[in-house]
Amino acid sequence: MATEETTPSYMVPRQRVRAAAKQSRVQTGCASAVAARVSPVSDVASFLATILAPTVCQYIHDLIDGRNFFDPYGVDAMWLRAIFAIGAIQIYFRREKPSEAVSLIRDLRGVLRDLDEFALDDARIRSFFEESIRYLETDTATDTLDRTAGENEELSASVQCIPTMVSKETLRYYKWLARTLQEPGDIVELGSWMGSSTACLAEGLSQNPRREHTRIHAYDSFIWRDWMRTYTEAPELLAANIRAGDSFLHYFCGYTAPFRHLIDVHQSVLKTKAEQTALPALEWSGGPIAILVMDFAHDRASNEAMWCVFSPSFQSDRTIVVFNQFGNIPAGEVRKFCRDKALELVPLHKPHSSAKAFRYRKAVV
Repeated sequence: MATEETTPSYMVPRQRVRAAAKQSRVQTGCASAVAARVSPVSDVASFLATILAPTVCQYIHDLIDGRNFFDPYGVDAMWLRAIFAIGAIQIYFRREKPSEAVSLIRDLRGVLRDLDEFALDDARIRSFFEESIRYLETDTATDTLDRTAGENEELSASVQCIPTMVSKETLRYYKWLARTLQEPGDIVELGSWMGSSTACLAEGLSQNPRREHTRIHAYDSFIWRDWMRTYTEAPELLAANIRAGDSFLHYFCGYTAPFRHLIDVHQSVLKTKAEQTALPALEWSGGPIAILVMDFAHDRASNEAMWCVFSPSFQSDRTIVVFNQFGNIPAGEVRKFCRDKALELVPLHKPHSSAKAFRYRKAVV
């Protein structure tokens, strides 16, 4: 019997699948005005549970009863390997251990060989695996990354009651980041939704005796989108039956009320060619930024717009920039953005989640 040590990386142990699936629910991770399009295959656990489960269950019954035959070298097995390879990619980006990259690259190349063997010419699937391989081959993940930052942080009951799209590992990290902050400047959060991450930053800040005058600037459209219903089990939100286009700012204010004295709220959006709304484009006063959390969207244009607005206020070797969606399956453009700015974004912290933090360093021209 294969053990966790001997099993190929795309054959993911069940307990790891469950842990990754909880975080993989969040693929857009923000309440920006960008209309999110969530691919079912990007959330493997949900896809299997809600769409494939009845069919797979019957298929297994047929195998057990001898009414069908499973060919481990056939096309069904190939698609299963592709799905689990996607899961393995996501798990890799939860911890980014360089020692795991080689075997993962080997497995992804195996999927590409399968596609060739079965003459399955799906350009989007092929491109995804090819780009994943290219990234992994040039990944700068090192053992110097701090993977323990915030892991022992305690979250208060009031914070844990706030509906969230963010894993507890990330929330603990945010609280720790604000609690231990020593550099000058304010905290900027882009994509606050109901305020769970905002509250964690505020709770940490309230316990930091050196940061009495630091403010948290929470930016979001605070406009409800239909896809958000998929990512919440909060009874009060489901019962409210909020409609697409409605503002949920009052919910955010209610959930973060204990920390309102630390938070400045900005109902605005990052304006891109794809994002045109009546809401104002977000602006920054120009004051120094100590921490910036980017959770608006995972497309390149949004990250470029963020950089254009805020990077002039980053402080070399001081500002910490966190990309909350870095490790999610659709976030290939986020990873490429960070790779392209490798001279300015130095890997710093890697919580066991999709988030990844960098230290900003001004590029020498």
